[in-house]
Amino acid sequence: MMDAYRAYPEMISVDATYKLLEIRMPVYLVLNEDAMGQSEIVAVCFLAEEDAPSLKFFFDSFKKRNPESRRVRVVMADKDIQERDVMKRSFSGAHILICLFHTMRSFKREVSCEKLGISPGQRLFCLELLQKIAYSKNRNEYAALHAQLEADAALSVVDYFNANWHAIRDEWVMGMNFQTGNFLNTTNNRLESLNAKLKSVISRYSSLEEFLDKFYVILTALRTERDHTAAVAIQKRRAAPFPPGSAEIEFCTFLTTYAADYVCKQLTASRKAVEFSNENGDYILKSSEGSIVVAVDTCSCSFRSSMRLPCRHIFSLRKMLDMPLFDKNLCDARWSVQHYKANSRLFSRTNQGPNGTVTCVAMESTARRKPFSQHQKFRKAMSVATKLATLTSEVARIHFERRVEMLEHLVKCWEEGREVGLMEITSTPHEWTEPATLRHVSTVGEHETPRHVSTVVEHHIEAHQQPGTPRHVSTVVEHQ
Repeated sequence: MMDAYRAYPEMISVDATYKLLEIRMPVYLVLNEDAMGQSEIVAVCFLAEEDAPSLKFFFDSFKKRNPESRRVRVVMADKDIQERDVMKRSFSGAHILICLFHTMRSFKREVSCEKLGISPGQRLFCLELLQKIAYSKNRNEYAALHAQLEADAALSVVDYFNANWHAIRDEWVMGMNFQTGNFLNTTNNRLESLNAKLKSVISRYSSLEEFLDKFYVILTALRTERDHTAAVAIQKRRAAPFPPGSAEIEFCTFLTTYAADYVCKQLTASRKAVEFSNENGDYILKSSEGSIVVAVDTCSCSFRSSMRLPCRHIFSLRKMLDMPLFDKNLCDARWSVQHYKANSRLFSRTNQGPNGTVTCVAMESTARRKPFSQHQKFRKAMSVATKLATLTSEVARIHFERRVEMLEHLVKCWEEGREVGLMEITSTPHEWTEPATLRHVSTVGEHETPRHVSTVVEHHIEAHQQPGTPRHVSTVVEHQ
């Protein structure tokens, strides 16, 4: 966990899940995001109380064991977590963001007819307007929608919004969140997905021992999945539909596939003609996000600020200035293949042999066979019975009657609860009706001793029999 966080400390997600432990303690999880966009658990904590001292102990312990926490830029959390100011003090300088999903859920829960004394029509109007505010692309759009809320919404709704949300708008408005470098994460869906996996495996109110056993099973499965992704990303070369020597090929070689896909989409979007205006040496571009300041190596747009990757505006400006589109300095080092490989658990030094070879450990488990249902048994038996009927009908009459007689006797034995075995014998051409040398016996289990055991006896006849006569003729012999 410490190694995973040390490699990618810029953003973490924090959330708690409940009803997993019989001691009723919440389980706090901390995730980060790697260069392939995958999540890794970097901390787990059980808290007896969700008060300020307990949360402070949790975050201080996390920082003490992870010195790279000083580089954290963004902490994604839930507004329902108590004492958010503890997180702000513990991660000073980091942006504490609120999950957009939880924001909208809080709006729907708090903006109600009963709590705020509004009509159903007013509630619907206010919720639609609050959703637009949450998805504002910039401060100007937020200011315009906030003014509309104050002018058209009920006074109780305006008072609730200004008292609880307006002052912390930088923490939950989507366009403002992108400026913090949140890698386009606006929700805690990563943690919500993990919590769902935990609850699908770990029983509700499990003992601590049972919880830890199953938690490590999930943790191992998640790490195996990440290792497989790393192996594919490093050892397989993806076929890119781009001409050799193009900027797309160079970015695909330098970046991980996850980051390269974003950059290639931006290169495609940069083909659209745009017009820059030069104001005091700065290149200004009018877009849906408002006025954007663009330079050859940076941009104030939401994508560049959030992902730390080159955007379409930078590519458009570099085209206009006749500059090469590829420059590895445009990309944050965390997205490079070299950084990903150096910090991947699969290719770490602890997994390498004395000659630098990677040691892979394969674990195989034998899964328990599920019992067949009666319908499945019937279908299997019907398939075998159909083959028997085909083989019985394709021979001459004398052999047909003998085979039918043998099958009828087999059915009779099974109806009477007697077990049947198979015994193979050999015979001469003229003695095929009598038992001969015993070659193999397959009967019931060694611990089962039925009183009557019927044996299917198979005889071999020579090839000089009449045309169409089979070489193997079976009969039934009963033993007491």
